[in-house]
Amino acid sequence: MKLNRYILLAFFVLHVNLVFAQTKPNVVRIPLGSSVKFAVGDQAGSYSFQWYRDGKPMPNGTEAVYVASVAGLYQVVSINESGCKSDLSDGFLLIIEYADLEVRKVSEARYVGPGETFEYQISIHNNGNSNATGIEVIDRLPGNLKYLGVTGEPAGTLNVVGQDISWKIPALANNEKMVLSIKTSAIKAGRVTNTANVTAVEPDPNLANNSSTDVKEIIGKVAVPNVITPNGDGKNDVLYIDGLELYPEHSLSIFNRWGSEVYRSKGPYKNDWNGNGLNEGTYYYLLKVKEKDGKERSTISWITLIKD
Repeated sequence: MKLNRYILLAFFVLHVNLVFAQTKPNVVRIPLGSSVKFAVGDQAGSYSFQWYRDGKPMPNGTEAVYVASVAGLYQVVSINESGCKSDLSDGFLLIIEYADLEVRKVSEARYVGPGETFEYQISIHNNGNSNATGIEVIDRLPGNLKYLGVTGEPAGTLNVVGQDISWKIPALANNEKMVLSIKTSAIKAGRVTNTANVTAVEPDPNLANNSSTDVKEIIGKVAVPNVITPNGDGKNDVLYIDGLELYPEHSLSIFNRWGSEVYRSKGPYKNDWNGNGLNEGTYYYLLKVKEKDGKERSTISWITLIKD
């Protein structure tokens, strides 16, 4: 025989208060990290019970009360002394509310040298299913960077003390995104590593995306070596000219000691000349670059080609 369906009651285990679920339909929402108790409303008679989540029986769900902390549809079946089962109850749909904040820090893709202004973009995105509150992004600029300001009017509150940048936002809805653009410049050439971190009041189920690191090369002056040794040892095998990235408009020509041209780059030089097919000896180069003010600068010097 079938037993009548039983009405479920749900109450939250939050702090010390008990709150009965009253939503229609039977939807219960709790924050990440908390739990809720589901109970059979009428426990009269000698019955045992079996709780289900998403249609699957719960191994430890055999009492009149079940404590749940995992999202899903919870239902129960009552079983009398004769082993007859009731229909599945209507149940409750448990939704776990969380805010999953993701931060990304990215510098401009273009090449820059010391003293040139460039931007970092810090974006925060809420991947969760509920609002995030009390958000703060901390960005500690390394010593080689100078803070110059921001682009536009950023949301929230921005506070800069020395090299420390704090960006506070009261709330961020689920699937909402905000961006902060920071203007800066490098003091000297070299690699700049910069990390931004984000936190919020709500527990975050994915801490892996709460920090983001950008690595940027600050290009120094053009430097041309005077010796290449193309012997395949990976050292000085080609004529590698540092700093050409800053000058996309440039050309390179190489001449032997009699003034005959033995190499000319087709467009920007690709750092690939190794003296292939030439004898050892001294060669001369003409490097032309167009400065950022439009003026052309030429450099003439020598290179020694050594073959082991």
